[in-house]
Amino acid sequence: MNWMKVKNFRTLLSSLFISKSGDYAYEVVFVFIVLESTHNNYLLTGFVYFFRFIPFLFFGPVGGWLADNYRLKNNLLLSEWLRLTVSLLLFITSLNGAVNLTILIVASILTTIGRSIFQPSYQTAVPRTVSADRLTGANGVSQVAEETASVVGPLLCSLILSFTDKSWVLLFNSVTYFVSIIILSTFSESDSATGAPFRIKKVYKETFSSIKLLYRDSCGLFIVILGSSVCILFTGSVIRFIIPAVTLSHGQGEVFTSWIFSLMAAGTITGGLLYGRFVRSTSPEKVMQHWFIYGLLLLLMSFTAFYSLAFLLPLAFVLGISGAFVDISLVTVIQSWSPEENIGKTFGTFSTLANTAEALSGLISGLFAVGGLMIVFVGMSSLIALTGITSMTFLTRKTVKNNHSSSTGRNEPDGSS
Repeated sequence: MNWMKVKNFRTLLSSLFISKSGDYAYEVVFVFIVLESTHNNYLLTGFVYFFRFIPFLFFGPVGGWLADNYRLKNNLLLSEWLRLTVSLLLFITSLNGAVNLTILIVASILTTIGRSIFQPSYQTAVPRTVSADRLTGANGVSQVAEETASVVGPLLCSLILSFTDKSWVLLFNSVTYFVSIIILSTFSESDSATGAPFRIKKVYKETFSSIKLLYRDSCGLFIVILGSSVCILFTGSVIRFIIPAVTLSHGQGEVFTSWIFSLMAAGTITGGLLYGRFVRSTSPEKVMQHWFIYGLLLLLMSFTAFYSLAFLLPLAFVLGISGAFVDISLVTVIQSWSPEENIGKTFGTFSTLANTAEALSGLISGLFAVGGLMIVFVGMSSLIALTGITSMTFLTRKTVKNNHSSSTGRNEPDGSS
């Protein structure tokens, strides 16, 4: 199917790609700005990044609630305008040499709030623009767009830095948000939003009610969200910290590590293109099966690292493909299995748990790495696979129990004889 012919989806996809290209360029340069401003003080650097994730705890549910109760177009535009303003102010202060720790923390918090609003609204908008039988393919294309942006963004950042300084990357990021806003303004949406009055107490009350409803009526989806969050906790540690640390400790430089991540990104793009061809239906069991395979691949990488780091390169590509299968199936299951009126809240809940897990992953890897990098590599990879297979077991038991209850209900005497 030519996705570019679906106007609203084309609008969402174009906005995502352009916005994410700026995001990934911003991520590269933000680290340098923080290190420069803190004079390479790693404690203060960690403090800034801590504030980048904390807002997800409070605004993840808010973003989900807004997706369910307000116009998605307005939510997306609000997110882009907020991040545009932050990036532009950071550009001005950086250009004048006025960046300090307070400005960086405030910028981190506001940027994260913008992302908390954008993610649930985007994921809620996709199933409203394509038919249910095209949803998996649409998520695959979105995954390809985001991963391509993850390659294009840093490349454009490098190009800008080769001619000028870091401040102008922030201007480039602002421009991408502005272009995204222009594109999103063409998004057409039926006026189905309830426009309920916004009250923080009400937001959290409805979010907790939707979680209880999810546990009661869609336990499979509840297990997937919880299990995936646990997997992300360990995956974040392995990918962001353990693998780079292992390669450096074995005498390889930054270039080799960059190759690993480049091949991983290439694998993710390939996986996004292949997913729709090989996977026809998605279920909670399949999501956790993909997590199990992902954990096994990381475990294989940890064992091969004992003998030769060269094997990490082809395995990184395969891991990227597996990661795409995880991401696409996870998003599709949340979209398909959530009650239509609570899709945003479900994504908000997952976003909160996933980003909290990612924030904790660095702390956990740092604590456990004291016992040895390779031990942590093997141990955390095993825990991902173990979480996957344990969740699959719970899901299978739940299915068998439900089937048994249904058959028992059908065979019960009605008491009329």
